[in-house]
Amino acid sequence: SATWFGFYLAKEITVPVQKLANGIHEVANGNLDLHIEAGTDDEIGSLMNSFNKMTFDLKASKSMLEEANIGLENTNIELDQRRRYMEILLKNVGAGVISIDKEGRVSTINKSAEKIFGITAEQAINKSYNEVFASEYLNGVKKLLEEVTCSTGGTIKRQIRLSLPDETLTLLISVAMLRDEDRNYMGLVVVFDDLTQLQKAQRAEAWREVARRIAHEIKNPLTPIKLSAQRLRKRYLNKFSDNGKVFDECTKTIIDQVEDLKSLVNEFSNFARMPATNLYPNDINKIIKDALVLYQEGHSNIKFEFKEGKHVPIFDIDREQIRRVIINLLDNAVDSIEKKGTVLIETFYDDALQVARVEIADTGCGIPQKERSRLFEPYFSTKRSGTGLGLSIVNTIVSDHNGYIRVKENYPKGSRFIIELPVRV
Repeated sequence: SATWFGFYLAKEITVPVQKLANGIHEVANGNLDLHIEAGTDDEIGSLMNSFNKMTFDLKASKSMLEEANIGLENTNIELDQRRRYMEILLKNVGAGVISIDKEGRVSTINKSAEKIFGITAEQAINKSYNEVFASEYLNGVKKLLEEVTCSTGGTIKRQIRLSLPDETLTLLISVAMLRDEDRNYMGLVVVFDDLTQLQKAQRAEAWREVARRIAHEIKNPLTPIKLSAQRLRKRYLNKFSDNGKVFDECTKTIIDQVEDLKSLVNEFSNFARMPATNLYPNDINKIIKDALVLYQEGHSNIKFEFKEGKHVPIFDIDREQIRRVIINLLDNAVDSIEKKGTVLIETFYDDALQVARVEIADTGCGIPQKERSRLFEPYFSTKRSGTGLGLSIVNTIVSDHNGYIRVKENYPKGSRFIIELPVRV
C-alpha cells in the first residue's frame, strides 16, 4: 500500500507539472489562448491559475501592442505622405526655398533655388551656408542671412540685385526664423522670388507707351516737312545761279533725314503695337531656308551654313513673326563680322520635352558678358547706330510663342543665340 500511495502521489504532482510544461511550450510558440484547468485548490492549482492569468495578461498586452503598432504604422504613412507632399510642393513652387538648421547647415533646397544660384542639392545639403554662398556674387545673400541670425526681430524682407556669371537677377528675399513651441531657435527658412522677368516686362510695357507717343508725335509733321522740301526743290532749284548746289544739298538732306526718321518711327510703331500671333502648322526649317537665301547672295565674305534637324516636326507657329526673328538675328550676326566669318544655323528637336530649338552662331566680335543680361531690354544696343528695339521685338515674339531665347558665348569667338519653342503638333 505504501508503494501504491507513492505512485499515486507522484502522479498527482507530475501530471499537472507536465501540463504546465506543455503549456509553457505552447505559449512560447505564440498560443496565448491556452487555458489549463487547475482541478485542485492546492499549490499546484494556484500555480496553474497564475499561469492562466499570465497568458490572459500576455494576450491583452499583445493586443494593445498590435493596436499601437497599427497606429504607429498609420502615423508613419501619414507623415510619409505629408513629407512627399511637401517635397512635391517645394519641387514645383516657382520661388526658391532653402531651409537652414540651427547649426547653420543647409537642410533642404528646392529646384527653383538650385536654378537661381546655379548649384545642386548635392553641393548644398548638410553644408554650412557660409560655404554654399561663398562665391563673390552670392556674398549679398550670405550677408543677409548673417544679419537675420544676429537680429532679434527674426524676419527680414529685402530686394537685392545679384550679378551672376551669365546674368543679373533681381530677387525679393524673405528670411524668417524657425522656432518650436517653447520658442527655441531651430533655424531659418529663406524664400527667393525672382522679380527679373517681371521687372523686364514692366520696363518693356513702359517703353511701349513711350514708343507709342513718340511715333504719334513725330510721324504727323514728317510728311508735311518732306512735301515742303520737295516742293521747294521743284520750284526753286533751277532758279539759283551761284548757290544752287547749296540749296540742292540742303533740301536733299532734309528729304533723306525725313526718310530716316520715318524708318525710326516705323520701328517704334512696330515695337509699340506688335501684331497678334497667328499660329498655324509651319515648317520652321523651310522658314529658315527662305530667310537665309537673302543673305547668302548679298554677303560673299561670310560663309552661311544650315544644319537642318531631320526630326523637327511641323508645328504651330506664326510664319511671318518667326521669319522676322530669324532675319533680325541674322542681321546682328552679319553686323558683328567685320571682314570674313561664318554664320551657322542649326535646328534640333527634343522628343522627350517636345521642344524645338534653333541656334544661330557667328564668329563675330561677340557680346561682353556684362551686357548679355540687358540685351533683350528695349532701347539697349551694343551698336552705335542701333535703336535697341530689334532684339526686344525678337524676345516679344518668342515669348508670344511661349518660348525662350538666351545668348551665350560661341567658342572660339562670337555669339550664339538659342531659341526654344514648345511644339504643338
